[in-house]
Amino acid sequence: MRSQYASTQPTSSQKHGVPAILSFFIPGLGQLIKGQVGKGIVIFFFTIIGYMFLIIPGVIIHIWQIVDAYNSN
Repeated sequence: MRSQYASTQPTSSQKHGVPAILSFFIPGLGQLIKGQVGKGIVIFFFTIIGYMFLIIPGVIIHIWQIVDAYNSN
């Protein structure tokens, strides 16, 4: 008998919140776990390059990709 609490479908907060949190710690990881492998890898490298040359571009890219991980399907 299945429990009324058992669910195989992720909730809305799991679909959006977890990738955003992961992207906060490692840029592009949220996109990777959502299946957007190429996008995640590109974001990771552009964020690292942005941090290496100037801190501001890195911060902008990092914040943008967190929002993207939260909003993308």
